[in-house]
Amino acid sequence: MAQSTIVDDDSIQWVNGADYLETLEPHFRENLGPKDQVEENFAKYWQKTLYLDPQSSRRLDLIRFDPDYHDLTHCYHDSVEECLVLEGSVQIDGEGLFRAGDYFWRPPGWVHMGASAEGGRVLLGFEGESDESGRVSRYVSPPGDAGANALYPDGDERSLGARGRVLQVHTGQLVWQPGPGFARSEGPLDAFDLDHVSVRVLSKNLHNGKQTLLLRLEPGYRQSARGSHSVRLQAYVIDGALALGERRLEAGAFLDRPGGAIEEPLESPGGALLYAKVDGWLDYVPAA
Repeated sequence: MAQSTIVDDDSIQWVNGADYLETLEPHFRENLGPKDQVEENFAKYWQKTLYLDPQSSRRLDLIRFDPDYHDLTHCYHDSVEECLVLEGSVQIDGEGLFRAGDYFWRPPGWVHMGASAEGGRVLLGFEGESDESGRVSRYVSPPGDAGANALYPDGDERSLGARGRVLQVHTGQLVWQPGPGFARSEGPLDAFDLDHVSVRVLSKNLHNGKQTLLLRLEPGYRQSARGSHSVRLQAYVIDGALALGERRLEAGAFLDRPGGAIEEPLESPGGALLYAKVDGWLDYVPAA
């Protein structure tokens, strides 16, 4: 029987960019810019891998930029790219200045370049092969193409993918949806303690329910029975703490919960804030 994996980011050493590059898909690694500048440039780039699926190339990393880090070239990807800024700021050419709490979901093909004058820390994900997303890749692009889609011409709806081009979401300006209201669009959530959870939807595929959320667990949150989700749920604890049976997750912990994995009730006596990725409609089925 599949079981959840819990990783505490404090237990993972920061890997410098030069070493991190070895974990990237070859097409990404080999198209970072002038080879004589790559090593020096990535000395300002640090990474902790929270999740990596070599089969699909899907990944989620905790990234830290030192001050004055910048990409060497403009580029686009075959894969969806997704990011939540946790600290500091990142200037993305063609998109804007992203500060702590800002989020984007970028479908394949959109040309961009990132830089961080003050440094920062972000959750950075590549979707890999799924839905409209291809394998993780990188193509160098002319600077003048920033903000345009290199794969599809202007007006082609395929450039928006299944979730749209979620260009820049200031998450602090989103309304928290009460749990019972959010649940009306999802699967059965009878044991989910809806009265102690609220939700901000960051991006969502309305065809199959795949989505990225902020979940706010109020103090006293407790699921009423052990059970499972029908699809994979991944969550990073931004603040607070929670427990999954005897296993405790504090700020910085990452939970990878496969679909069908039956676990003890999730609870949070003091409350918590989670960044969550769900591979379909959110549900929770009590175990028989």
